[in-house]
Order: sequence, then C-alpha cells, then structure tokens
Amino acid sequence: MSELSGEHFDAFFSELHGFDPFPWQSRLARRVAAARGSEGAWPEALALPTAAGKTACIDIAVFALACQADWEPWERTAPRRVFFVVDRRVIVDATYEHAIRLGEGLQGAEGGVVGEVAGRLLSLSRGDGDHDVIDDDVIPLDVFRMRGGAYRDDRWVRSPLQPSVIVSTVDQFGSRLLFRGYGLSRGMRPIHAGLAGNDSLVVLDEAHCANPFRQTMSHVGRYRGWADESGDLPSSPHRTVLLSATPPAGVSDTFTADEADRGHPVLGSRIGCAKPARLVLVRTPASVGGQERWARRLAEEALALAKDQRRNIGVMVNRVATAREVCQALVGMGHDALLLTGRMRPIDQDRVVRRLGGLRTGDEREGEGLRFVVATQTLEVGADLDFDGLVTECASLDALRQRFGRLNRGGRPIEALGVIMAQSAQLSRRGRVDPVYGETLADTWEWLTERTTDGAVDLGHEALERLLPEDPGDRRELLSRLSAPAPDAPVLLPAHIDAWVQTWPEPTPDPDVSVFLHGPDQRVPDVQVCWRSDLSGDLSRYVDLDRAIQTLSLCPPVSAECIAVPIPNLRRWLGGEDAGHNLSDLGAAADGDFDRRAVGPAPARVAIRWRGPEDSSALTDGGALRPGDTVVIPEELGGWDAFGHIPEPDGGGESIIDVGDEAHLRSQGTPLLRIHERTLAAWPDCPAKDDLLTLARSQQILDDDDAAVEKLSEIAAVEETPEWLKVAAAGWCGDCRRKMLEHPDGGVVLKGVSQVGDGSWEFGTPTDEDDTYSATVEVPLEHHLDGVAQWAVRFARGAGLSHDMQRDLALAARFHDVGKADHRMQAMFHGGSFWAAAASETLLAKSAQLPSGRVEARRAREACGYPFGFRHELVSARLMESASGLLDTAADRDLALHLVTSHHGRGRPFAPVVEDRDPVDVELDIFGYPMATSSRTGLERLDGGVPERFWRLVRRYGWWGLAWLEALVRVADHRRSEAERRGATVPHEEAAG
Repeated sequence: MSELSGEHFDAFFSELHGFDPFPWQSRLARRVAAARGSEGAWPEALALPTAAGKTACIDIAVFALACQADWEPWERTAPRRVFFVVDRRVIVDATYEHAIRLGEGLQGAEGGVVGEVAGRLLSLSRGDGDHDVIDDDVIPLDVFRMRGGAYRDDRWVRSPLQPSVIVSTVDQFGSRLLFRGYGLSRGMRPIHAGLAGNDSLVVLDEAHCANPFRQTMSHVGRYRGWADESGDLPSSPHRTVLLSATPPAGVSDTFTADEADRGHPVLGSRIGCAKPARLVLVRTPASVGGQERWARRLAEEALALAKDQRRNIGVMVNRVATAREVCQALVGMGHDALLLTGRMRPIDQDRVVRRLGGLRTGDEREGEGLRFVVATQTLEVGADLDFDGLVTECASLDALRQRFGRLNRGGRPIEALGVIMAQSAQLSRRGRVDPVYGETLADTWEWLTERTTDGAVDLGHEALERLLPEDPGDRRELLSRLSAPAPDAPVLLPAHIDAWVQTWPEPTPDPDVSVFLHGPDQRVPDVQVCWRSDLSGDLSRYVDLDRAIQTLSLCPPVSAECIAVPIPNLRRWLGGEDAGHNLSDLGAAADGDFDRRAVGPAPARVAIRWRGPEDSSALTDGGALRPGDTVVIPEELGGWDAFGHIPEPDGGGESIIDVGDEAHLRSQGTPLLRIHERTLAAWPDCPAKDDLLTLARSQQILDDDDAAVEKLSEIAAVEETPEWLKVAAAGWCGDCRRKMLEHPDGGVVLKGVSQVGDGSWEFGTPTDEDDTYSATVEVPLEHHLDGVAQWAVRFARGAGLSHDMQRDLALAARFHDVGKADHRMQAMFHGGSFWAAAASETLLAKSAQLPSGRVEARRAREACGYPFGFRHELVSARLMESASGLLDTAADRDLALHLVTSHHGRGRPFAPVVEDRDPVDVELDIFGYPMATSSRTGLERLDGGVPERFWRLVRRYGWWGLAWLEALVRVADHRRSEAERRGATVPHEEAAG
C-alpha cells in the first residue's frame, strides 16, 4: 500500500465531492487519522453551527480508517462501523444520502487518493489481503439505514469486517447495543449487540436532545472493559462523539470552529447571514373548528411570505394533525404542498423526499415555481433543506434554532424572512405546560419578545450568539431553561446489563431499556404498525388467527411499511377510541402519562403482534404491548389516518395501504407477489391481471407456472405498472428456482429465491430462522461445515484475534451443525422419507424439500417424529464431547462449546426445554472424528452446565466481548448459507485447527 496520512484528506475530499473541505474538517481529519493506540483520537464533542457540514464526520471517520488499515489491530483507533445517531423518528435522509454518495464514490474510484482509500478499505473488508477472497461482493464501504424495528430487516450485520456507515435513531441503535433490539427476533439480539459494541464509532447528533442516551453511552463506555484479563480478547476501538452547539457540562475536549472557518467565503456566509423573524401572536380560536382555523392562519402567513418572490417556503409545526391540516389548506388554495412527518412509513417518506429536488443547499434555483413543504419536528435535525421563507409554531429555543437552520441554510444573498406564531392559550398561566415542550415554549416566547427590534428578532447563528450571555455558566443556565426538557437517565448498573445479556430466555423482571434511552416518564416508546389487506376473519378465533399467521409467515412485515405509533395511542385505538389527534414526532406523552404496566381497554379491534411464525399472537389486550413490537392490522379495520399519514401515489388516486410486496422487495431483494383479490386491487387494471386472479382463485396456476409467467409479463408491459412491480415480476419469471405456494386465504404466493434488480434495493440479511423456513437448496453437511469454518477464520483474523482464539472459533464453526445427523431431521431433509435418508450416502445440512409454510413445517416434524422446538445445536455439543481428543485441541473448551450451543441465539443463559419422548441415538464420523450420543442431551436441565458456562464466559470476555465472539461465528454461518442459496461456489481455504 502507498503511504496515506491526514495530510492527504484535502485531496481525498475534493476528488470525491468536487470542492475543498472547510478548515475545521481538515484540522479534525489530521487529528483523527494520526491517533495511534489511544482512546483520545476523536474529541468528546464537536460544537459547530448549523450548515457547517457536520456530516463530513462520516468522511473523516472513513478516511481515518483507511489511513490505519495496515496498522496492527491493537494500534488502530479508527473503527470499522460508524453509527450516525439522531434522536428523531425518521432518519435524516440528507445524512444517509451523503453517506451513499461517499460509498458510491469509493466503489467507482479508479485512482488518485480516493482509489487508494478504496483499496485500503477493501483490504479491511476482506479481512486479509494475502489470502484468497471467498466472496465476490465485498465493497470499500457499505451504507445502511435503521429506521424502525420489524422482523428480518437489518443487513449491516452481514459482515463484522465490512467498513460501514449506519444512520440510525436512538431507539434502534440504543436498544440493539443494550441487547434488546427493537423489532429483532430474540435470537438476533446478541449479534447486533456484539457488533454495535465493538469496533464502532457512535456520532450522536444534536446530543442535547438526547441527554439520557448520552449518559447511558458514557456508562457503556466504562463497562465495555469489565472482563477477566484471562479472556485474552483484544480491545477494539469504541468511541462516542457528541455533536451539539451546547455541549453538556463536564465535557473537557470540545472541538469548535475558529477564525479560519469564520473567514471562509462559503462557511463564513452561512455563519453570518441574517435570519429575521416576525413574532405573531394569535388569539386562540374557539374549540369548535379551532384547529382548522389555526392551520389556516399558518397557511396564510406562508402565502404572505411568498408575495416577496420567495419561492420555497417551509412550514414547521408541533403536531402531526396540524401539519396535515396546513398541507390540506394550502392544497385547497391551489398550491403545490408536500407533507413530511415522522409518522409516515419509510416507503412513503422516500417518495416524498425524492420530490424535494431543488431544495438542497447549493441547488440551482432558477425558474422554479412556488412550493411549500409542511413538516413536523422531523426536519429539525440535520435535514439539508434550504428555504427562502419559514413559518413555524413557537417551540423551545433549541428547536427554533434548528428550524431556522433550514432558512437560507446556504447563506445566499437573499432577503430571507421567518415567522414565529403562537396561540394565546399556550402563553397563559393555565396553558404554559405544553405536552411536548413543557414550560419552555412560553418562556422562549417571552425571551424572544424582549429582544425584538422593529417587530423582528434575528435568529441567524452569529446574531443569536450575540443575544446569549457571554459568561459560559450564565449561557448554559439560560439555554437549559429555554430548551426542551432534558431528563436524566437512571444510573446504569452492572445488574442491568446482567439482566439484558440474558437474551434467551429473558429474565423476569426485565429492566425497561427505553428509560435508559429517553429517561423515565418523558418519552412514550413506540411500536411499529403496518396494514395488510389479505387478513380476514375474527382474529380472536384460533382458526382465523392461525390462518392469518400462516399468511404473514409467507410475507413477513418489514420496517419500510411500518408507521411508528406510541403505545398509549395504539392501546386506545384498539379499545375503539380515536387516539391520534395529539401526536408529535418527539414521542412525548402528548396524550397523558405512559404507564408501562397499564392494561389497555377491552379490545374493540383485534390485531396481530408479529414475532415470527412461532411466537406471534392475537393482540387482544393493549397492555401486552412492548416497545419495538411489530403490530399488523387488517386493512379493513383502518387506523392509518389516526396514527400518521399515507400519501396518495405520485400520479394521484387513492392511497395504497398494503405495500407488503414492495417492502419485501426493497428489504430482502427477492421478489414476492401475493396473488390475492385484495392485494391486487392496487395493481393497474388490465385483462392480464383479471386472468391471473382467476387462475389463482381456482389454484390451477399451481400446476402451470408458465401461465403465471405469461400473465406477469403482460402486466409488466403495461405503462402504468410501477417500477417495483416490473422488477419483481421480471425477477420471479426469470428465477429458475422460483416457488409458487398456496395462499392460506385463497390465491397463491409467488416467491423468488434469487436477488433481483440493479442493486438499488435495500437488501435484507439472513436470519436465524429454523431450517424448516429458510432452506431453499440441498447442501451436504460436510460442505456447509467446512464453508462456515472458512468464514469464521476469515472474520477472526480480520478482527485481530489470537491464533488460539481463531482455532477455537474455527472448531465451533466446523462442528456446529453435526446434530443434524439425527435420522429424524435427515428424513425431513428428504421430504419425510426415512428410506430416502437411509439410502443417501451424504448427510445434508439443508434441503430444498422442506416445507415453506408454518403448518406444513409442523406436519413434517410430526410425521418424522422430530419434537417441535427441538434444538439440534444441543445434540451437536454432546457429539463434540463424545469425540475423543476433539475438544483437547481447544484453547478454551468452554468457549468452543458455548459457540455451538448458542449459534441460533439460545443458551443465553438457558437451553430450551423440549421433551424428546422417543429419543434416538445419533452417530456419525466426520472430519476423522467418530461421534455418538443420545438425542436426550440433558443440557436443558438446570444442572446441565449451560448456564454456568455462559456466566463464566461473560465474566471472562465481558458482556459485549462474548457477544462479539458469538457474532463472528454466527455471521459466518449466515454468509455461508447465503452463498449456498445463491448457488455460489466457495474456493477452498484451509481453516485453522
């Protein structure tokens, strides 16, 4: 590799973006890139003004990682994973798009400094530049978004070696770090915690808005090092950096802009431009129709700003309902208005954001028409939008500061103007305590009024700085009084982490993670809610519920189709109330205090709490809801207007409520089409659609997939067919391994196996589902085990583990699935035939003959006598113990066995209790080791040794250290399985041990 240092950052940045970095960016890059073997590489906080280019922290972190790519693992201070965390319901798209451009620029680099950086990052992604690459899809930098919890919707855990940028909310990242990942299956939680807590940089944007989480991260930083030194686990880089104009007290290392930044021709104009704002007090309208009149006043002020040739006007309000009504008022007046809230499905928000072209900082403004953007708090933090005029409801000073950061964000030579509006009732003694902003709204109004000159107050960065006290203590006290309430988190104790690290089963009581993310009694945790049209019947009846769960198991919900809904609001809605009128994007308890133990009202509506095919249930008691749950509501029950906003399609017409098929394609990358009367309602009308539905109803299509190919091709040729449907149809028709399954509610489900499209879809990641749900190809057991061992060695080397630890991980990987030699499981792999299994000369690890549906899988298990819920990994551990001399090769026998018993997420700390009433002998000879044991392992017993071994290893390697080691082996299993599903060949590489 060529020499690369912080002095090359300016060239790297300008080659990548076409312009030079700001002075502060160059200074910080030189500091971070040069830091060796120290936790002080990054400052504790960056105190920079709005529009200073703080997203370049991502570029700096990635560049520093490339500079240190050839350093020894213990010297490196630049982490592989960069988490950019924002405490809002919607991930800021500008940050994500910036990271995407960075990744694309690196991937397309052909030379220069960018090419050198890309090559160094590739060497890290491969794990070892000197050995054969065993996959063909490594890239210099991968970029992800975590916007809400739902089953099977995370892919940043595909490789522990991949340099990555992950843009996330506090809820999504924080819950994963603390072993309670919202929306994750229990089995996946340790993997996410292990990768989030190791080799990671956490950039917490607008940290003053996330004080409880900041405090929790401080505790985590200390607890990561709590482990017995005998564990021999190398330390990995881990750092939290705060981005905040007002860093909290106690922060000693703060990085700020200097004179070079203020004198810069671009950054200086952004810092110094004026942003005058008029204060408008409105007498509170009468209660009858008052909300509509208030929304109309906001719309009228926005129109007044447009009279002075301001073409792009922002309207920012405090409630989702207010935003919707303001938008409707502007549209009713004949104007172009876009609505954007945090209570939208990501798939809809993406469509709206794509229509915001021309509003970015630096975009060309010539010849554009009048346009309004109406939003809630979702645009406050980090959104790269540059308005000519701004109308906002009054809020706390820190919120207004962020909102005015969108007014003339680029420092253009225009007469920007803002309007701050308040209702008289908000300022009265009785109305001072706002449900979202507390007393700070009224206090901020009074403070601004006292500083108004000629009817306006300047909220530009430099002007506002002049209004604030010079004394740091006085300034901090004032900003604290005028900022939104910032509660403290409870003190994080080792006992809390001891509870959370128990992921399967969870202990009782289980500490509530949400209070460590947002503070007690301040934030109402969310659940993720989506709607499906092909669910019917009374879900409180078992037969209808079972059919609905079968339906969902064929197309599980993902985050792209979900709206984040506060638990109390959903509880009330389930009880028959209208519970969405007072929603904000900040998650405050706008509809009353949140009682986590409260039992909801008697259900007037019944939904499904989705936790996978086996653990899902009817939601008949709102009190059973827990943070991060995924709730599926039959479309016929409605509710989307109460909880958020689902816009009309770009071409007009009715809103599309069930977007499960499109969301599946975007999240998983494989085509899935439910051919059902209600799901096809959103497809373009054409004769081919009617013919396809007729075939599906009669199920004749199950015996003639050529007819499906013909009709889908005709539908894809229709001009009105949306692009996602064309991609899915073409992908399924061209997939030689395509499947056609019976829809439990009538019709069929078309499922593809191969990933499709041009690479722009947000692919998902393999998960720890049982083989009865995930297998699609036949794989010999020895081939699978050998391949997993190769991946595990690669990951262990890249992570800098010692040779002894590499050997232990390879040992666990090489034998983790030997329990599948159980002749009952082999019979299942051969379509339920014991004769075929006995006649086969090859033991299988996976099979294409396994059923795909929930009920079919149960029937297959029963027919083969394989107990429901039985864990083959426990048999694997006993088989390893029976092999003479095998475990003598391990440096840490406990670790090798634990990595086997936990490779599907169980055994943390207890093994599942499943009675094997008719145990069998399991025997095999593999890799030169004869093995034999009974399927009745006894490891599920309290005295079976599994929990004692787990706690010994936790103390030896630490809470996050053990999870990291598990992740290296389990992700190796996922990647090998993924390659097998793709039909990829894997060059042989001798695994350690």
